[in-house]
Amino acid sequence: MLMQKKEKIALVIEGGGFRCVFTSGVLDAFLINKFNPFNIYIGVSGGAISLSYYACNQYKDVFTMMKKMCVDGNFLSYSRAFSDQGYMNLSYMEKYAKQNNPLDLEKIKELKKNKELYFVATNTDNGEAVYLDPNKQNIYRCLRATSSLPFLTKSNCKINGIKLMDGAWSDPIPIKAAIDFGATKIIVLRTFPKDYRISGLNYLGLFAGYWWIKNPKMKNQYSNAVDDLKRRHKNVEIHQICPDDFLNTGLLGVGEDSVIKDYHYGLEKGMDFLNSNFL
Repeated sequence: MLMQKKEKIALVIEGGGFRCVFTSGVLDAFLINKFNPFNIYIGVSGGAISLSYYACNQYKDVFTMMKKMCVDGNFLSYSRAFSDQGYMNLSYMEKYAKQNNPLDLEKIKELKKNKELYFVATNTDNGEAVYLDPNKQNIYRCLRATSSLPFLTKSNCKINGIKLMDGAWSDPIPIKAAIDFGATKIIVLRTFPKDYRISGLNYLGLFAGYWWIKNPKMKNQYSNAVDDLKRRHKNVEIHQICPDDFLNTGLLGVGEDSVIKDYHYGLEKGMDFLNSNFL
């Protein structure tokens, strides 16, 4: 008698800077409805931040922080673009989060007992994706690694001796990774319309453009990831939750009104998905 393979459900979340407030809205809709059937969690950049608070069952914390950060000159400053802190001061954001919206680290520890949690970062030496395994002790450092962008943040994050930066450069929508980790059903949260294709330069900002000259193989990673979403994967079911049109927020600077609108749009999209009888 053949044993039926146990279903493993993965939650995959792409990045997108302030656009991830849409993602946080979707996840807050999940939290309100106590929807968390996932065995595997994979987040990239800002998506990893939203994922962390969802995994800790912390409602509305990401929205609260993004609404604060989008108007905080200590976090965003063009005058610091060529300083040691960079345009985005990740050190300041981390300090603010620990003081005002700290992650419930005990819940991270509890989650890791029977579920898998990964953040995607990029090895700056070879451009390869690195799937970090965050835990109670290192989760903030892993979040720093997956969110660091050349010129924009100036953060130089090392983990296990490897220099790391934003995972969007190497694996922006880690579907294949989820499948490799054993997922049979995947929910993908995105911050762009379903079929939108972009170059890495547009996605990650003009400040980082020089990097493509030295690493041309990474230029089409996002478009390749979108193509991969369209392919049929044997014995794997994939669902996407994404905006129907471009969001009000962007990768970098935004206004508070845009953050509020996109958050509520995410809530709406999350509720629509839950009403679609996914399970």
